[in-house]
Amino acid sequence: METLYIDRKNAELTIQGGRLLVRITDRPRPFSVPLSILEFLVISASVQFSSTILTQLTLANVTVIFINPRKHEASSIATGLLHNSTDRRLIQYKAISDPEIQLRYAKMLVRQKLRGQRALLKKALRGRPDKRLPLTKGIERLHPVEQRVIAASTIETLRGIEGSSAAMYFEAYQSLFAPKLAFTGRNRRPPRDPVNAVLSLTYTMLHAEAIRVLISTGFDPHLGIYHLPTFGRESLACDLVEIYRPIADQWVWTLFAHEILRHDHFSFEAKGSTDTSCLLGKAGRSNYYSHYEHKARGWRKLMRRTSRHWLKQLQLDLQIPKLDTNITKPASQTEEKA
Repeated sequence: METLYIDRKNAELTIQGGRLLVRITDRPRPFSVPLSILEFLVISASVQFSSTILTQLTLANVTVIFINPRKHEASSIATGLLHNSTDRRLIQYKAISDPEIQLRYAKMLVRQKLRGQRALLKKALRGRPDKRLPLTKGIERLHPVEQRVIAASTIETLRGIEGSSAAMYFEAYQSLFAPKLAFTGRNRRPPRDPVNAVLSLTYTMLHAEAIRVLISTGFDPHLGIYHLPTFGRESLACDLVEIYRPIADQWVWTLFAHEILRHDHFSFEAKGSTDTSCLLGKAGRSNYYSHYEHKARGWRKLMRRTSRHWLKQLQLDLQIPKLDTNITKPASQTEEKA
């Protein structure tokens, strides 16, 4: 077992003899799992635990993700200990202090994201010929953007290009969903429709995956290349997630296309006089997490490859002797199958 999901209100968590025990009110016996096989603990309900349990989980290198079903941006992540090799973080610090290297890596990241978006739209076109017009338009509009990325002279310019291309991409992507879902573009804080609710949840989960992968590689997840360091934000994790957003988007599309998630899995709450918040219900969360865990196993392997490739590439760029680590070049993320 890599991940344990807890979505039962008032469950009680304890640790005894190297095992995590989960006691649920209407069950006579607790469920238990050895900490040695646990990587992630995802909690999406109000639970009870002692003040020392987070320390014990941290020492066991278990990443805990607290999901707020009503407000995904308010979710929080408790990670394990940093990697013991400070040399790897020194490589990272040196790279982000060099504007030339920083811009070069930021361009590589945005180009890879663009290629993933175009690959998704091309694959969707093969499966949805009825949406040929919006999908073809999106592919054609994204095609010249890569040359603009290459020509960008500052990260600020790069962000402007990436933002405009995201609008083009979502204009095409939204055509894949049923009108009943009311998905007309990206929105959040709060998400106002089922698709945005699931996208936000998936990006939150990917962010936690990225933090764990980066720490295990030896990076500091707070110091980013494209996303500049900001108080309280794991900016390098944001960088890593950018590459994997198209893969996540494709998976979210399949969830709705195959009716694993349906409109009746969601509820709506008024937020103020104008906004409405869309919430994924308990039955929907059960479907979501079971399918997420199956898909995430492959994503974790790809993320590890990418993170280790970044380390190897930085060593080459900064002419630093190879560290004691097994490095493999990351597989193309566009090859991921739904």
